[in-house]
Amino acid sequence: MLLRASIVLGLAGGVLAGCAVEPKPITRQELTDIIREDRDLISAKQEAATGPIGLYEAMARAVQYNLDHRSRLVEEALNQGQVDLARYDMLPILAATGAYIARDEANASSSRSIVTQRQSLEPSTSSDRDRTIYDLRLSWNILDFGVSYFQARQTGDRYLISQLGRQRLMLRMLQQVRTAYWRSLAAQELRPEVLRMLSEARQALADIDRSRRERLQPPLQNLQLRRGILELVGQLEALDQSLAQAVVELNTLMNLPPSATTRIAGSQALPTLPDIPRDIERLELIALHNSFDVQEQVYNKRIELNETRKAMLRLLPGIELSAGHQFDSNSFLAFNHWNEVSTRVTWNIFRVLSFNSVTNVAEAREQLAVTKRLAMNMATISRVNLSWRRYLDASNQLTRAQEIDEVESEIARLSASQAQADAGSRVERIRNEASALRAKLRTYESFANAQDALGTFYVALGLNPVPQDFQTKPIAELAQLIQASYGAWDAGRIPDPSTAEAPPAPRP
Repeated sequence: MLLRASIVLGLAGGVLAGCAVEPKPITRQELTDIIREDRDLISAKQEAATGPIGLYEAMARAVQYNLDHRSRLVEEALNQGQVDLARYDMLPILAATGAYIARDEANASSSRSIVTQRQSLEPSTSSDRDRTIYDLRLSWNILDFGVSYFQARQTGDRYLISQLGRQRLMLRMLQQVRTAYWRSLAAQELRPEVLRMLSEARQALADIDRSRRERLQPPLQNLQLRRGILELVGQLEALDQSLAQAVVELNTLMNLPPSATTRIAGSQALPTLPDIPRDIERLELIALHNSFDVQEQVYNKRIELNETRKAMLRLLPGIELSAGHQFDSNSFLAFNHWNEVSTRVTWNIFRVLSFNSVTNVAEAREQLAVTKRLAMNMATISRVNLSWRRYLDASNQLTRAQEIDEVESEIARLSASQAQADAGSRVERIRNEASALRAKLRTYESFANAQDALGTFYVALGLNPVPQDFQTKPIAELAQLIQASYGAWDAGRIPDPSTAEAPPAPRP
């Protein structure tokens, strides 16, 4: 009775506990605490920016601190852990089982004759009401081992694919930093001049309004001047907004507060663009050797091949070897401890009927993998050609922008020297200065576009300037290493992996 009562109470308690669970929405205070904690974690363990930031320091900061890149690093570490776990699936199973068994009535039974249908033995038992048992068993299924082996190889290939994905994101991020850096430098150099001209244009607008009220000029002339100044103010305000956005973008890439006032290390004298190699066939081969997409398709083909091997392996019979030691405290047993070994063979014969389907699917998978790889080859070659031509075009556009900049600057200088006190010539001078400022901005924009095209070209080639142990490097040292890599490439010394031994890939 005591045992029965305990079971009833346990079941009742479990039912009541299950019914007591209700959805609990997060409170405002909990949300506030989480947000405050997240804001502290965003910039935790970052080296402070104590001075003007150069291009390569900005790249190093993005590599070390960018949140998207850091999340990919965590995913990569998770995939590495999955590889380690997959190895354990290949080990034999060593299982330990223990139990305590209690009955309120004896485990008794009797026998009945199948001839006379009479009870031939009075009720008897060969088992104690309270027993303790345990079992320590080592078992190994050869079929499961084979499947786990191929699964482990697939997990290793997926880990390598995650590495390629993280590196692909990192290179694109470096390209974004390159573009945002030069646009931020333009904002730093030109925005004070934009604000000065905005102030002067608004003052000219106030003078025109005063002249209209005092009727110093004809109404039509006043309205025409006012229209020209309003259009100029709108253009200058749009220019100021675009310049301010560049700094926010760069700060975000470096994981700095978007509103932070970041000083850019640079000057108005823009550096000379590098002359990239013109041997396009050699560049295509370099890109194919370095292509993350091509390597990913190779890994995908290996994954599909191992999937086929798993399917073929499941057609075979499974053999399970088992050995164990058991104990039963039952006092009626002659031997409470004993060892046993067993061998079991199981075979789903109907699976053999799917052999043709398995082979057909395997051939289709292999053909699909080859087709995807060929498509990636063509896409890689296309990216190299497009980025190569885009950079050459951007270099030409920069040359034209610089020529226009020189002309507009000279016009603004001559207009300022001939300025008179009347509103009309003043408006014309402001227009000429604004046109010269826009030409200067177009020069910076053309240079930033050329730098963006150069970064796209290096990404298309699959060139990686970041060392594998970048997480152990301080910002200054990492910036120097990145600068050295880009400096060699800008000088035309692009490594050719087809003639040099490539660094070994991490072992899964």
